[in-house]
Amino acid sequence: MRMSLPTKSLGRLRAIIITVVASIFVMRTLRSSFVAAFAVQKNNVMAFRSSRLYSNSLRNNQSPVASSSIDINGDAVDVQRNVVDVTVKRSFPKVTPCVARNAWLEYHWSQGGGLPILIQSSNTISDDTKMLQRTIYPVLMKETLTLDTSCDEDASFTKLDYIVSEPGPFYRDVIDNSHSASVTFASDEKSEGCEMIWNVRFDTTKWTEFYKAMTLFLVGTSANTIKEVLAAPRVFKMTSNIHCSMDAKSARNEWFEFVWMNGGGLPLPPAFPFGKTIEDTTAKQNILRIPPLITETIVDTFKNERMAGFEYTLNSPGWLTFPFLMHTHKGVVEFRSNDYNSISVDWVVEIRPYKIAAPLVEKLVEITVSTLLRNLRVRLTEPGAAVLIKPPRGNTDLLMGRTDFGSVPKDSWLGGVLDAHLLDSRPTVEQTFAMIQPWTWGRTGKGDGFDVVQFKWLDQDKPSSAIMQVT
Repeated sequence: MRMSLPTKSLGRLRAIIITVVASIFVMRTLRSSFVAAFAVQKNNVMAFRSSRLYSNSLRNNQSPVASSSIDINGDAVDVQRNVVDVTVKRSFPKVTPCVARNAWLEYHWSQGGGLPILIQSSNTISDDTKMLQRTIYPVLMKETLTLDTSCDEDASFTKLDYIVSEPGPFYRDVIDNSHSASVTFASDEKSEGCEMIWNVRFDTTKWTEFYKAMTLFLVGTSANTIKEVLAAPRVFKMTSNIHCSMDAKSARNEWFEFVWMNGGGLPLPPAFPFGKTIEDTTAKQNILRIPPLITETIVDTFKNERMAGFEYTLNSPGWLTFPFLMHTHKGVVEFRSNDYNSISVDWVVEIRPYKIAAPLVEKLVEITVSTLLRNLRVRLTEPGAAVLIKPPRGNTDLLMGRTDFGSVPKDSWLGGVLDAHLLDSRPTVEQTFAMIQPWTWGRTGKGDGFDVVQFKWLDQDKPSSAIMQVT
């Protein structure tokens, strides 16, 4: 039997408000510093451009490029227009234009394209079109995109157009109604995929070179994000055989209670659960972990006579989930009942980390997930076990007649550290050196055939199965 559970997202209004308030001062300070940095360059560029426009106007009997507008008093004002025109290209191997288009909508338009920003979206649907509007925090810029909701999977070309409807208080140099942007996705025979061409054009009253450089950086970063999202994910797989009297379904429910709801023994506060209750358990479908401000969802559960499992995902990971800087993260955990009172656990995690943080993120995932499974093993094989807190070897006088200072649960990270310390027979020098290597503390291993938890990173050359529906 297979059961699908609906996904419920968590609002980020509080985070948006905090980010806006904290960023206004920073943005104004940065703007002031740029004035000093670009003052000399601006004067030189404007002087050169004015002389060139004037000479061209004399030669062609035309006036310099300008736009006539009306101010609030009804007076005519000539505004010098400086054009910013930026084009960025990216190639996506083994990806169709429709898949690339939907990835752009999901990971750039809805989630910010890997930039440290927050997005507030609102959609208006009429007939076959959808009006997408978004506000970008902390700069308070508003953009509008008109979208044809249909997208033929076999189409060789598709296009998106959007505009900046309100530049916001930090971009007053951008001339109103001058912004236009297009993103085209066309089949590319060389890469057996498609090519994205992203063009942005707008007029500004000054600081043209600065706006060009900034636009190129922002659009380029978002384009790289789409490329990373459409690439094959990194896959981390763990397996373990656990001797216990539980069946697969009971072990899965224990995972929900211990790992999902209570953190799996990690030195973090318990999660904040919300949403519907998962069938046959007391666990909730959604949780919020603080830190690092991650929301997770059980998106599917399944079972049969000898197997039970589930699929989970991190909802819109990004800069708010630092240090877990990822575009996507999903996992599948399966428990299988074996003969001779044992169960086997297969835990597969797929991630697409930010390229700049990939080594760190992959190591954090490896350490965190393997520790959770090791703690679960202890919980299933030694229910209720505890580790005594004792003084350093040879310092029994500190006990003052007692046998210990107390105890901690053995299925926790701290319990694993203390248990490993009590069993550690290495020389004092090696133990002292290990004190400055916290990643070696507690229940650790190489994940090889001699480890109770075996794990490895797998290589995948299959193309991404990006989102096929616009949500």
